[in-house]
Amino acid sequence: MVQFLFLTLSAWGGELTVDMLDVGQGDAILIRVDGHAALIDAGPRDADTVAQIRALGVESLDFVVATHPHADHIGLMAEVITSFDVDVYIDNGMTHTTKNYERVMAAVTATEVGYQQAKTGMAFELGDEATFTVLFPGDTLLSGTRSDLNSNSVVLRLDHGQISFLFTGDSEGATEGALLGADIKSVDVLKVAHHGSGHSSSGAFLAKLKPEAALISVGADNRYHHPYDEALDRLRTVGALVYRTDLSGNIRAVSDGNGVEILEGSLPELDLVKIVPWPDHPAVVDAEPEPQPTSEPKPAPSDVRGVRLKRRVFLDRLARERPNADRSLLIREWRAYKKAWRLATRLERKAHKQADIEPEV
Repeated sequence: MVQFLFLTLSAWGGELTVDMLDVGQGDAILIRVDGHAALIDAGPRDADTVAQIRALGVESLDFVVATHPHADHIGLMAEVITSFDVDVYIDNGMTHTTKNYERVMAAVTATEVGYQQAKTGMAFELGDEATFTVLFPGDTLLSGTRSDLNSNSVVLRLDHGQISFLFTGDSEGATEGALLGADIKSVDVLKVAHHGSGHSSSGAFLAKLKPEAALISVGADNRYHHPYDEALDRLRTVGALVYRTDLSGNIRAVSDGNGVEILEGSLPELDLVKIVPWPDHPAVVDAEPEPQPTSEPKPAPSDVRGVRLKRRVFLDRLARERPNADRSLLIREWRAYKKAWRLATRLERKAHKQADIEPEV
């Protein structure tokens, strides 16, 4: 029987650690075991993924996986590849027309990182006790789906002793149908697909998986309205305990091979990470400068977002000032604080929108 404990994050010396990093509306998941590390996706361009990984003491990565080439998953992949000693880069083999994708592949070439296209049945060892198995895609990619890029996301199962995880990228209904047809097995911890979109996490799929914990990487008040209520309802129907980065900040799962602990909140190792709103990430390999919007002037950071505190910093500060306050009250205060600059944030996002970041579908 898997044991789940639900605690505030603190230092932990478990055998395998899965950190769902707080990168806003995107995915970046760091897995560590026996001195080895791997990364699944790298978050959007405005995240602090590299700084967070460094703060966790990681200097090299056995492999990095781009589940699919949307900007909220590969936005900082080029920076990850050039900032750490990476052995292998893995993706689904699908190309894309964006500068983000071009930067990633140029970084792979420039650093001579090994390349591997994920195919069903492939296995990757992380240390001596953890194994990743590719469950999707197969030899033939899906086509004609609602979103072929999402539907062909790399899906990975991680086994550590008796504990299992499933990482799903932005896979959708067509992907889940294929996995059900392949008789996918149950798992203990599920990384919920597509930030909790209603296009994923079908009732039949979740009933087959029977996850005890479900982790959702999602940005607060995102424009896609993720996670969808229907997806959350389906997760609750199968008895999964749901954890969300927009509510909890970083989420950590620690496995000893027999049980797993889910911890949520601020990571002590990341307290010193400098948080810079909307950082300017220069290209790390030869690439054309990305055009700036011309329809309206670009506001200075201090005009709008320069005073914004990141969620975990805001909540931690309140918790220090009011140590006996109920956390739900602090979260409500955070939400009230956000409403004051929500409209300004939308305007700045429009001004900062990069030419190669396509609308999510």
